[in-house]
Amino acid sequence: MRNGIFVFLISLFLASCDGNEVEKSELSDSFTVTLDTVMVDAGEEFLYLQDNLFLSELDAEDGYLINFNRQEIGAERINLDELKLDYLIPLEKEGPNGIPQYISGFLLTPEEHIFIWNYGFYKIFDQEGKLVRDLELDKLAPEVLGGSEIYPSRFYLDPEDSNRLLGHFIKWEDKSYFLMDFDLESGSYTEIELPFFEKTQVYNTDILYEGNWMGSYGTGVYPFSNSDKIILSTNVLNEIQIFDLKRDTLYTKGWDTPLLGSKRGYLPPKEVDGQTDEIEEIRKMAESDISYGGFIYDKASKKYYRFSKKSYFGEEKDEYGSYVPTRSDVYLSVFDADLELLAEALVPELSQEPKRHFVKDGQIWMYLNVDDELGFVRMKIE
Repeated sequence: MRNGIFVFLISLFLASCDGNEVEKSELSDSFTVTLDTVMVDAGEEFLYLQDNLFLSELDAEDGYLINFNRQEIGAERINLDELKLDYLIPLEKEGPNGIPQYISGFLLTPEEHIFIWNYGFYKIFDQEGKLVRDLELDKLAPEVLGGSEIYPSRFYLDPEDSNRLLGHFIKWEDKSYFLMDFDLESGSYTEIELPFFEKTQVYNTDILYEGNWMGSYGTGVYPFSNSDKIILSTNVLNEIQIFDLKRDTLYTKGWDTPLLGSKRGYLPPKEVDGQTDEIEEIRKMAESDISYGGFIYDKASKKYYRFSKKSYFGEEKDEYGSYVPTRSDVYLSVFDADLELLAEALVPELSQEPKRHFVKDGQIWMYLNVDDELGFVRMKIE
């Protein structure tokens, strides 16, 4: 195990708001952050790190992490308490237990089963790779999920109702977002529109090839859930939409702070020619402005955390023609259980936005690749 301790003092700006109104207030204070680095013992195995733990999920007790390997079609169970690889979970490409090579996502159920989804694929497996249940959501709602026009982005379980499943979906045609609230026992569902995301359309750029649409660049959406809320945030607005599972209500909450403002200032053109390098110039301009991150939650302290960043670029490009950032200003925002902003600060010890990160044992764990070995930088806030 490799450890290094760094302690520094951070100045804060505090702000708060209620309901759908954005308000401003300012205070100053300080807190101490401690960073240390730990490494995971994988034994004789080589962990799959090519996706930076992008497809990985924590169990309910934060004791282990499941990391999906889309190259080998399998998964790795990583013991976070003992910092070692527990075992490999075998998954199959074909047959009754087969799964697609490319999946949209997965989550762990209270029974520690693995619910995997993709277009037309909504199945639950045990941790030996055996099929437990096919939810057949595409058959339950064929007019919505029967094709590839609707993308299943994220699912959420209701901890108080095992038959309730909520999904977050993207409609490609008009780049709109909506929730589906499923009752698995009755086979019924309700669609919930999310008009909040209409205001993000001005940040999207369509990429055209010989006049035809071939993709788009712009708004990133970060869905997240704790036990009673679904939080939908974006990288362009200092504002979120919240669905309260207990009250079945939908509302928004926003902030306007001295450090991060209320929204990204840069507005890109509506469309670009995909045969030019213009999209890379747009990407550079967008990422030089503020990018708000997704939310994570500490169950013990009942606090939410969010990283945001502004990147700086030179003229260097990578093998794909994208500008390479030289560094980033990384900010940490801290919220209470009601999502009131408690603190917000520049974190000078972080030169780039954390990739995969989560809260365990009161600390923020941030993914780290050390010579193709899995490590974590752990941040303790006091």
